[in-house]
Amino acid sequence: MSALKSIDTLRFDGGVLCLDFVNTISNRMKPDPYDYLPGFRELLQWYTRQEIFPSKVLHTLERLAKGYPQKAAVVFEKTIQLRELLLRLFTAVMAHKSPAAGDLQLFNTYLSDAYTNIEMTWRPSQQKGELLFNAPALEQVTWWLVKSAQELFTGTQLQQVRQCPACGWLFLDKSRNGSRRWCNMSSCGDIHKVTKYYQRNKKKQP
Repeated sequence: MSALKSIDTLRFDGGVLCLDFVNTISNRMKPDPYDYLPGFRELLQWYTRQEIFPSKVLHTLERLAKGYPQKAAVVFEKTIQLRELLLRLFTAVMAHKSPAAGDLQLFNTYLSDAYTNIEMTWRPSQQKGELLFNAPALEQVTWWLVKSAQELFTGTQLQQVRQCPACGWLFLDKSRNGSRRWCNMSSCGDIHKVTKYYQRNKKKQP
């Protein structure tokens, strides 16, 4: 594992769970980027930082992964395939194109599986309902991502999805005038400025 890159150092610049998940590749503009998620264990660490699961559910998933390693490997591979599927779906939307029919069909299989295991509960403290998955299964690591993606695809923020030109990360542009360009100005934005400055000065040299 890289000494500089780990789940603990990974930035969450996507603005929504499913985009943060797509961004678990360090730089999609490079031929051999660093993958923050080499296995199911790291995926659970990522979820821990996202604070999606209560500690009790996390411990249950950890026990299930240890007790059924082959099942965990299958679920993990399916989740990583979802990561690339979401990238294709969102980049199609950003290019003002219809998603590929095969990609929509594939996402619908994920959607069908996830929503077979969802139920509405009532939160008295907030006086509203909430959709939660009803089984502490290993597949929860996929279901929550599917739920997040479905809500983004069918909601009002879809047209705010952007892709950083420096690293290829996806993010929600929540700026007032919709002009945000970088996933993170202090990283990709500054790097771009330094690179442009270097290129301009290099051209001036005799």
